[in-house]
Amino acid sequence: METTGTQKQLSLAAAQAVRTYAASARSALGTAEAPVISYAGLWLLLASLATSAKVEVEEALGLSRSDARAAALALLEEPHPTVAAAVAGWLKPGVELYEGLPIRLESLPDQASLDAWAEENTRGLITKFPLQIDAQTLLVLASALVVSPRWSEPLEHDDDGRLLLERGFQAVVETEAAGPVAVACPPSDDAIAVYSVIADPAVAAEDVWRASEEVVRRFDANEVRNHAFDVPGAGDGHAWTVREVTTTGPAPSERWRSHLPEWKAESDHDLANAPGVAQIAAGVESAVVGDVDETETVCVQKAVASYDREGFEAAAVTAMMTRAAAAVPQERTVREIDLRFDRPHAVVAVARGGAWEGIPLFHSWVSPA
Repeated sequence: METTGTQKQLSLAAAQAVRTYAASARSALGTAEAPVISYAGLWLLLASLATSAKVEVEEALGLSRSDARAAALALLEEPHPTVAAAVAGWLKPGVELYEGLPIRLESLPDQASLDAWAEENTRGLITKFPLQIDAQTLLVLASALVVSPRWSEPLEHDDDGRLLLERGFQAVVETEAAGPVAVACPPSDDAIAVYSVIADPAVAAEDVWRASEEVVRRFDANEVRNHAFDVPGAGDGHAWTVREVTTTGPAPSERWRSHLPEWKAESDHDLANAPGVAQIAAGVESAVVGDVDETETVCVQKAVASYDREGFEAAAVTAMMTRAAAAVPQERTVREIDLRFDRPHAVVAVARGGAWEGIPLFHSWVSPA
């Protein structure tokens, strides 16, 4: 598909918006050390719903409501060889809307069907939908995002059992955010680069993320080259060693190797405090009509990832649910009257109806023990 100038501009704007959103969401949620999270998956869901917001969301999402929605549609409609994305919505039967939402809504299914949707749209990486629906559920909205790039060649293992990278992008880069960092990115033919960035252990996680963004930005601008040793001096550092060895035969002047761990991660996140969630949730809630006085919205994400000798794969399902809020008990004054039959008393059985109306059938005198 040929990309027009306008589409190219929107694509660049969307990429910048997601990068900026990731930084602001990470700060708002305190997820700098989360094992795995997809800010893009959350952004995609919010951007798809952006036009339902009653206020402008550009400060939160990095684009105006209409541009965010257009960017989300473009991402969903443009095929990528390694990325799969989906957005869906389900409405409880019998619930009406004050106004339309910018997502096609199906009839709310059972929990098993939502689980099946998550599994299908994450290529089996996530088998359980991150929200449990119940009788109070009115509306469910969700995005799914999955990536699975393979390395151009499987990585070997070093003597310590770590993955050994001898090709691809490797560098030591001086950054403003975190000082010198080491960077490794295995080669892949799947149009996805997976950068590993390590800083001095004294550097805060937030600053390491800023350094990562700086490295990628400078790499994209051709300011950082492969095998760059962009730090003062040429000696050992916090995550690298430098030595000279003697060899025979033809050999490059430098040989770079990265020793990387194999890893798996799984996380569940409450996204209620992420930028833009409150504004868009308010717009969604205002559209829902049901036999309820109040509604509440929750937003969560389930994410998984793994990194091994064959490649990298990760998936996230981000879900937003609007449900009838539990009634809040109201204080009121109540007149209480207690009757105590704790002394001898009479009991009479009186007939009602027809010819027997009013006839006392039985009398008893009851003497409580």
